[in-house]
Amino acid sequence: MTEEESESDQQPKRLKSKSSMVCSFLRFVNKTSYNVDIVWINYEGHRARYKTLRSNEFVDVNTYVGHPWIFIDSDTGNRMVVQMKEVFEPTEGWKPEDNVQPQRKIYNITIPLYPLKERCLQYLSQIVKQENIEELDLPRNIITDLEDKFETFSRRKRIS
Repeated sequence: MTEEESESDQQPKRLKSKSSMVCSFLRFVNKTSYNVDIVWINYEGHRARYKTLRSNEFVDVNTYVGHPWIFIDSDTGNRMVVQMKEVFEPTEGWKPEDNVQPQRKIYNITIPLYPLKERCLQYLSQIVKQENIEELDLPRNIITDLEDKFETFSRRKRIS
């Protein structure tokens, strides 16, 4: 193995859509109490917001096997899940030569199971203003984590 091959094997693969001729007919249903952005990861690995769903709304999506989708709380930037995964990618689909009628599959968007600390930070970030964080009577590491959460959210808002 050459040094070049070794370096490329160690780099994380960027999430992006792969070329496919196999159609996948989906219905995403927002089963959370939050507004959720449905986001397609395009062929270059960039996010493309497809639609925002309110609680209990759904959207029918005609996509392809190998196309990744992510689900983000519109207000906080927290990730949601489909089938307990933060990235959903259809693995089965339909081709015209199948000689059967295509079927739309239903997938529910839900809240992931967060560790207690992460869920507490999410909640605090919703009820405390950023400028008041330092006034909280909390351990320094929790204050720092909460500040990081606000910074990450601010960065996401600037990008979108």
